[in-house]
Amino acid sequence: MPTPKECRQHAEECLNLAKEAPQIYARQALLELAAEFREVAEELERRSSHSTDAKRRRGHNNFAPPRRRRAS
Repeated sequence: MPTPKECRQHAEECLNLAKEAPQIYARQALLELAAEFREVAEELERRSSHSTDAKRRRGHNNFAPPRRRRAS
């Protein structure tokens, strides 16, 4: 899965290509793709922060302590 940083880099590449595109349809498609990459980056960041917040609330140890064996 790509990182938010990678998605933003792809968005920048699309913007740069759009500036050079001679056809209006190609330019429009690249601008739309750049916007989608930005949206994906934002969604990944929201999921990441939500996941991190949930882990903090639960604590780092999500497992029950080991059971002690009874002496025989």
